[in-house]
Amino acid sequence: MAPDKKWMEHIHDRLANAYELGVDNFLDFAFTRLSEARVIRCPCIKCCNTSSGTREMVKPHLIFQNYTFWYHHGEKLGEPQSNSEDVEDDETEEADGEDEIHTILRDLYPNFDADNTNTDGDNFLEEEPNLEAKKFYRLLKDIEQPLYQNLKVSKLSTMVKLLHIKSIGRWSNESFTMLLKMFKEDLLPAESNLPDSYYEAKKIIRDLGLSYKNIDACKKNCILYWKDDKFHESCNVCGASKWKEDKHSGETKFMTGKKIAHKILRYFPLKPRLQRLFMSSKISSLMTWHHAKRVDDGVMRHPADSMEWKKFDELHQSFVAEPRNVQLGHASDGFQPFGSSRTPYSIWHIVLIPYNLPPWLCMKQENFILSMLIPGPECPGDAIDVIFSL
Repeated sequence: MAPDKKWMEHIHDRLANAYELGVDNFLDFAFTRLSEARVIRCPCIKCCNTSSGTREMVKPHLIFQNYTFWYHHGEKLGEPQSNSEDVEDDETEEADGEDEIHTILRDLYPNFDADNTNTDGDNFLEEEPNLEAKKFYRLLKDIEQPLYQNLKVSKLSTMVKLLHIKSIGRWSNESFTMLLKMFKEDLLPAESNLPDSYYEAKKIIRDLGLSYKNIDACKKNCILYWKDDKFHESCNVCGASKWKEDKHSGETKFMTGKKIAHKILRYFPLKPRLQRLFMSSKISSLMTWHHAKRVDDGVMRHPADSMEWKKFDELHQSFVAEPRNVQLGHASDGFQPFGSSRTPYSIWHIVLIPYNLPPWLCMKQENFILSMLIPGPECPGDAIDVIFSL
């Protein structure tokens, strides 16, 4: 357990005996958890955990520190605090959403768990965080930052819940921005950390891996402008320009200083999404259900019971030998994105279904994997093979 941090509530009086005692407790905790380290990161406002020192060097700095989650000094996510009369009550009252966010973060960044952190020597302490570490630290900051002072709910969990409600309720981006502004201006304290717009809200959760890539496409679906063709200005099959042009002047259209492509494919990378299935502590054990727990008694209960699946197993025995290999179903269809059915426009979505999961889970909507959104206005037809080249 981490030591009680109530002494930090009186941070305005840093010369008080209680505050100095709290600093000593923190140093005891850090050097106990990092037992083989001769020095620790200094968490003061000036050093910000980027430089290291001995106990005698760090202690004077801590009189001016504001460091509440002691990740660099051995504390774990969600770890309860000791030496407090209200520990049990605090644990009981903690919101389920906060626990879920901590679980997601532990699953997403397992290498940054305190148990797996290498603390031997000075190289670790002075090492510049890599890209993954920087994402982890940003999420840590948002988890530990309350939406406003004295609120137990964090900024990150609030945005995850609100964006989930937006998705389930099919709110428009504009209406979501209006809701945020109403909360911030009329309901929340002036010092709240709620973002101002849908765009700002997305930036907060982007490090959770919920993002996509924009890939320009030929207006006739001949090619995708990616890899070797990424910087081409026209299609090397039909010769059509990559960019939209004004009907009257024939000049290339611009928006916010950038050229506008005729078509933009929204691609949701598959590899990290499959990795997430195995990183999740709740789902990973179910990703071999089709191999380890399925009952083969001739009754059709799962796609793995079908003749097509068994034929595939016969043809690809090396693939089947590893039960963790993912077998996906594919579904695609076009839909009219606009309210007026007279508008001749069709967007196509590509959805993947992980058939490794048991039958009561694999066909649930929340387990479907959106892979691509193919822009219109026309159906891609046979040219959909170009899209699948991704």
